[in-house]
Amino acid sequence: MRLIADSLKANGHDVHTPTLPGHGSTAHELEIVGWSDWMAAVATWPADVVVGQSMGAALALARAVAEPHSLLGVVAINPPQPDPDALEGLEWMKERGHDHVDAPPLADGELGYSSLPIVALIQMAKGVLSIELGAIAVPVLLVTSALDEVVDPATADGLAEVLAAKVAVTRLTLPNSGHVASLGPAQDLL
Repeated sequence: MRLIADSLKANGHDVHTPTLPGHGSTAHELEIVGWSDWMAAVATWPADVVVGQSMGAALALARAVAEPHSLLGVVAINPPQPDPDALEGLEWMKERGHDHVDAPPLADGELGYSSLPIVALIQMAKGVLSIELGAIAVPVLLVTSALDEVVDPATADGLAEVLAAKVAVTRLTLPNSGHVASLGPAQDLL
């Protein structure tokens, strides 16, 4: 997200680039935090427009629900979609003794984990399912990477349809980018 933040700063915007609880250290740290911790962190972000990528995009949408009068808009880059089947699959794996899953491949220059704790993925899946998308009342820029290997790009159409029932939704599709669009070949469009 640093490149997006730097671009916004260069154009005169105040920018806050927090690291979410459990992120930026070890995968073990993700095991001891959850959706409520991430939402508590998001609530402290001093912003009138929140930009998030992946889980950060879901958190930005959730903040738009929680604080409808404090935001002017949301930029959601490759947000995970509400998926009860994914949650059920993760819970099934946990019940059978699996602790971690392999993390998706990293983009060039991306720092990340080689595996992700299932408990953290369950927290994220439950949190995403809890977002009342129909309650969002601010414009949304929905960015979709056509080559996303984590979030099925086709699911963005359903998300856009739900959001567009109440708010203005602008779509941006990045035809040659993967999940971490901020490090992809179209990063200059963000």
